[in-house]
Amino acid sequence: MRHTGNEIVFLLMKKEKSVIRFFHEEIVQYNYTLLFKKESSFIPEKTISEVEISTKMDDTIREPEDHFIRFGPEVVEEIRREHNFDKKEDRDEAIAIIEKWLKSQDHLVKKDFDRAYLERCIITSKSSLERTKKQIDKLATFKTLVPKYFQVINILDSDVTPILHAGYFAILPTLTKDYHRVSVLKLKSTIDIKSTYFEQLFKFIVVVAEYLKSNDYCRGYKLIVDLMDVNPSDIISKLNLVELQQFLPILTEGYGTKIKGIIYLTSSKFIDGFIKIVKPFFSEKIASRLHVAPNLEALRELLPEEILPEEYGGKAPSLSILHEKIVKQLSSVQQQAIMKEMNRARTDETKRQRDKFNDQYMGMAGTFRTLSLD
Repeated sequence: MRHTGNEIVFLLMKKEKSVIRFFHEEIVQYNYTLLFKKESSFIPEKTISEVEISTKMDDTIREPEDHFIRFGPEVVEEIRREHNFDKKEDRDEAIAIIEKWLKSQDHLVKKDFDRAYLERCIITSKSSLERTKKQIDKLATFKTLVPKYFQVINILDSDVTPILHAGYFAILPTLTKDYHRVSVLKLKSTIDIKSTYFEQLFKFIVVVAEYLKSNDYCRGYKLIVDLMDVNPSDIISKLNLVELQQFLPILTEGYGTKIKGIIYLTSSKFIDGFIKIVKPFFSEKIASRLHVAPNLEALRELLPEEILPEEYGGKAPSLSILHEKIVKQLSSVQQQAIMKEMNRARTDETKRQRDKFNDQYMGMAGTFRTLSLD
């Protein structure tokens, strides 16, 4: 693989740095009362057209102003160091290379991304500029080839709205000591599971992924799937495997999501059959991170108690409060503006070299594949 002169300089600079890094063992504790502010206290009353999407930001990574999710400057510094990305001149060099590459790609419709977004792309690509280019290109291609997952602008005015009442989805504000972000998906006992729910759920997850790609900074993600109030066999019978195998690469390869663990909270024996079905869609590494917690005690052995919602014996707010907060975040005019702008980041396949498309994407959405990213 050939590199430009700038890329060679950047790679040589990286090799000279030490790869031994130490990470902090404690997360700065924040005051949860920030979560209880009224929506009007942190969401300006503006229309989408009035929200400016800046593409000329510096590369300073900060928590969202409302501190809905938290990571702190020490997390940014440590993750940058372990990726040999802690020096500003290195970041400037790498981001400049990606920006120049974007301008040279005729088939990419959107070429202007803010520096913080590009840094997150580089970090989730393990500081490989070639992998960063592929990640950006793949997400744009997914948006063009399987557009049905990228249609939502406002979650409160779309076909995903019904699933917002079928359960709770929460992003936990505090990271684990390994700098992992934990989310919770809990289905209500009153839910009547329909096959259409999975496509709606995947569309909702895309909105979540866009929010996290623009706002979060962590080593990876863990998900608690709380099935204590439902029968997993109902889920298995409605699961569309073709949709599942289409969507997983969008999440892992397009958004660069690092799956650090999926924990199924259920005492049902049917969960073993479910895991057996979905395991082939993952690499061996990710498949080894699928866990079952039959009770809350087992869950607390897998995750620190202090970050969990109060229903699980933790110190975070309740699932209902966190669910309400994330719905407000994802339906805000700011997020709608982001979704509208990022949905423009597609491809014009008439301008792509045919040989490159055939090599990378033929059969992408129609065959069973093994996911290798971690």
